[in-house]
Amino acid sequence: MADRKRDLLSGIHDGFPIFLGYFTTALAFGLLTRTSGFRFVEGVLVSMTSFAGSGQFLMMNLYNAGSLLLEIALSVFFINSRYIFMAASLAPRLKDPRSVPGRIMCGFGTTDEVFAVSSFKGQALTYSYMAGLIFTSYSGWVSGTALGYVAGTFLPSVVQKAAVITVYAMFASLLGSETGKHVKAIAVAAVSAALNSILILLMGVSTGVSFLISLIAATLFGAVIYTDKEAGIE
Repeated sequence: MADRKRDLLSGIHDGFPIFLGYFTTALAFGLLTRTSGFRFVEGVLVSMTSFAGSGQFLMMNLYNAGSLLLEIALSVFFINSRYIFMAASLAPRLKDPRSVPGRIMCGFGTTDEVFAVSSFKGQALTYSYMAGLIFTSYSGWVSGTALGYVAGTFLPSVVQKAAVITVYAMFASLLGSETGKHVKAIAVAAVSAALNSILILLMGVSTGVSFLISLIAATLFGAVIYTDKEAGIE
């Protein structure tokens, strides 16, 4: 019992910086759900059931563009598919990998930041530690969404409308970070942007389908031009 409590507190401690980062980002997402016409419960439920920052911002962007639900679902699945590999990478390090509830918890709660923190933990990962890490991070995302939605009740309308562009700011920051590591990221982004523009402006393809095609095409192009070392495989 003492070991479990220690591991839980250790997870909470390691998850607190993630809590702060998620909370501030989720404020913008909560405000975005309000400006998109969602009710409070609906906006919070999105964060409670998804727990995927970039995927949720993408979902709202496609929703506001009038995409079909199937297009939104497939797009979010593809952009979040990386979590499958992250969770699979962590699975062998779990102290009791046969625990089904534990694996479900880790599978749901594995985000980029949770994966990064737990990967650098130089020991077997107990479920008590992972519970502290995941639910501390999760509470930051959900509570930030709720507060962001409520904040929309008193913020000026011009500020609320500005929340629509938060998705572009998020992906721009991600692109800038990746470009700092590999200039090839610019080429991948250019292929995706050019193909997306052609499909929508010249061919009249819907936003959701266009995004899916551009995403897959850019991923394949990136797989060709990136070496295994640059992609972090070796």
